[in-house]
Amino acid sequence: MTYAESNISNPYWLTDFFTEKDFSARCVVFFSSNFTSNRNITKGILKSLIKLERRGVSIKRDHFVQANKYLNVVGGAMILDMLKTDEVEEMN
Repeated sequence: MTYAESNISNPYWLTDFFTEKDFSARCVVFFSSNFTSNRNITKGILKSLIKLERRGVSIKRDHFVQANKYLNVVGGAMILDMLKTDEVEEMN
């Protein structure tokens, strides 16, 4: 789900980010959502969280919770499975 074939130098960079801290807590929160069964949504969320981290925000478990909550609300108005990775990334 986190393999990014478009990044030739390190296609596992999203996996590295996801597993660097609080791995078990992140797994429980993140993969308990039905949204994350869609690769585009998973990659979009992770990329948006990486952007936040690069801006100096310390990413914690709650960021994953809030991302899932936000997508749950948005999912009531649109079909999330139709979105591309970059569209999800811009939403968060």
